[in-house]
Amino acid sequence: MIVKRVLLVVLAAAVGVGIVFVLDRLGVPVEFATAWLLLLAAVGLLSRAGLIEDGAWPPPRPERRPRGSEVSRLAWNINARTGEAGFLMVRRVQRVLRHRLARLGLDLDDPGQNAAVDALLGAGIRETFSHAEVTRADLELVMSAIDRLPSPTNQER
Repeated sequence: MIVKRVLLVVLAAAVGVGIVFVLDRLGVPVEFATAWLLLLAAVGLLSRAGLIEDGAWPPPRPERRPRGSEVSRLAWNINARTGEAGFLMVRRVQRVLRHRLARLGLDLDDPGQNAAVDALLGAGIRETFSHAEVTRADLELVMSAIDRLPSPTNQER
């Protein structure tokens, strides 16, 4: 490692002397050429100083700050002033309800099964998702109804 650095310094010095000699033959004063060469060498060394901290190149990528959790993003989806739930929250609850009903063999969108769905969930729960504005209280009623649904394993016993 040290031999490589010494060889690099000797090579750079030889190139520098060659450049100064060529510039001298072209009519540039030796002191002026040497000063500019030393200035360029210093700038080059200073620019590399930040790159050779621990020898690791390329530097590791900066860690991405973790985004908010799923729960916090859903919580921000409820308007605190009006109590209105956002689109993401409504769709998430609706997806959970569809999944739980599908496990029981029912489809929320099938008009032929509306009576069976209403019998399980309670009156008015199914219509919650057809409103233009769904409030937090509406979603709490739906989630309570989902919690009351029998699990498919209990039904088989």
